[in-house]
Amino acid sequence: MTPAMRLGNFLEVGNDVFMKIIATGEIRYNTVENGDFDHRVRDRANSRNPDNNTNFDAECDCANAQLQLGVDARYQKNLQLYLLFRHHSSFDGNTIDDRANCTNPGGTDVFGRAASTENPGFRAERYWIDYKFEGTPLRVRVGADLWNVDQAGIVGDDDPRFAVFGEFGNLDVMAAAVIQYESARIGLENDNDNLYYTFSVGYDLKPHRFQFDVVYMRDRFAGADLGGALGARPAGATVGYQGQKQDSVLLMASWSGQLGPIRALLQANGVVGRAHGGVIGIPAGVAPDRAYDILAGAGIAYVEADLGVVRPYAGIIIGTADGDPTDRKLRGFSNLSWQDVGQITGTTWFSHLDRSPTFAHRDFACPSRLGAPVAGSATTNGFIGATPLRPAVPGAVTTPQNVGTDVLGTDNGGAECTHSVTNPFNQQLGFTSHLGIASAYSNPGTLVIPAGLKTFPLKGHEITGWYVYRAMLHSGLLETAFAPQLGGAKIDKAIYHEVGGYWQWTLSPHFDIRLAGSATLAGDGWRDVAHLADCDTSPGVSRCTAKNVALRGEARFRARF
Repeated sequence: MTPAMRLGNFLEVGNDVFMKIIATGEIRYNTVENGDFDHRVRDRANSRNPDNNTNFDAECDCANAQLQLGVDARYQKNLQLYLLFRHHSSFDGNTIDDRANCTNPGGTDVFGRAASTENPGFRAERYWIDYKFEGTPLRVRVGADLWNVDQAGIVGDDDPRFAVFGEFGNLDVMAAAVIQYESARIGLENDNDNLYYTFSVGYDLKPHRFQFDVVYMRDRFAGADLGGALGARPAGATVGYQGQKQDSVLLMASWSGQLGPIRALLQANGVVGRAHGGVIGIPAGVAPDRAYDILAGAGIAYVEADLGVVRPYAGIIIGTADGDPTDRKLRGFSNLSWQDVGQITGTTWFSHLDRSPTFAHRDFACPSRLGAPVAGSATTNGFIGATPLRPAVPGAVTTPQNVGTDVLGTDNGGAECTHSVTNPFNQQLGFTSHLGIASAYSNPGTLVIPAGLKTFPLKGHEITGWYVYRAMLHSGLLETAFAPQLGGAKIDKAIYHEVGGYWQWTLSPHFDIRLAGSATLAGDGWRDVAHLADCDTSPGVSRCTAKNVALRGEARFRARF
């Protein structure tokens, strides 16, 4: 009998064929309170679907589990196959059983939402084939891995891609074609895709690295006749306008390195391009195929000092603002033309801020529970009056829109108020502010300042704390949207102040326990918005104050093999 050979966690299963079984269980208990900053408005889960993972970060007192099973197989030194399946859901005594083709009980809930199906889901989370051409510096990877383009991670995801890598000593290059959205998913024409192409060149002069990245984005999906296919939309609301298209180029130059106990990152970003509004479904009086110029920029900096037991850190993320929704210029910086691509907390630079919603985790704190009807209120969607979404132009007809969803958040009923998950920029705000087009480049700009301390008091223990400040650079888009209510008043730029932290106990390489929590206080700008809403559950108007603290807590138990 020939003994099996082991290489680390890999076991030889054939001649030069090694395989590792991947099994991961993350069980989390979440609690969130006052995501709307107001005790008087009842809290609610974002969705009734137990598989909707937005719930786990929004209004949810629940247990949820992320369960993964897969295989990593390798042949010699040049071929790798990675396949990972995943199920992520909330569980209780009923959903733990097989409830295929069943709906949750109770019929329509108190917020007017119909019952949801509770079909169990199991899907492929990661898959790729990686092949190194022997005797050459070239390597290809096809499939869906978890990747970053730039050093800061503002472009990155697990979107399927075809990538080619080259290594020439200290110099490395990469080119890839990525599928973000494709038309077949909702039965559209072949051209209704959102594709982007990434190119990178890096030079390692350890401990320093210099890198330059280019991303070309070709977006035709956001201009398709979606009719609400991408998220929970109010009746009559439109994600985009049929026929719109955006072509933009993102340029990123970065340096990272270490000087003594100090490690740091600097990255400059700029985006240029051309966008055209839709030809169908645009407001009356607005010319079809309305053209826009795209020009925006951003900067990212991070510094951390390794002083042994403690490591203080600080950073800044700043993105230019679009302050005028009436012109033909898009000046708000976003990493991509759509909304949710980014993996900044997937990098070593910002991974410790993964549980901070104000930084780049899922933004759950919305003043006055934006877009939600207030029981007993005579107002529209909880807001005083019916606010036109876009500024009036000669001959244009503006219709009342859901302010919470269409002005202050593009999807999920306002559950992601300022930014989508893993994205540090305020690209949810003002998404449909410009006439005839829906674009993430229409936003009020971004200022995010994180600062805190990492401590390692004992072996296997880490305690990390943070303070994060989030603001807009220019509030003009919101002031235009809310002009009838503001009566000439201004909206402050401050959005959030958050303090939080976690304690993680790593008992072994395969098991750890983490307790995390945060408290978020609305800034003056978010209070200005809250004052436009009616928080009284009886007839009459009582303006919201947004003076209560939004609280979030989580206990995580994780085993990895």
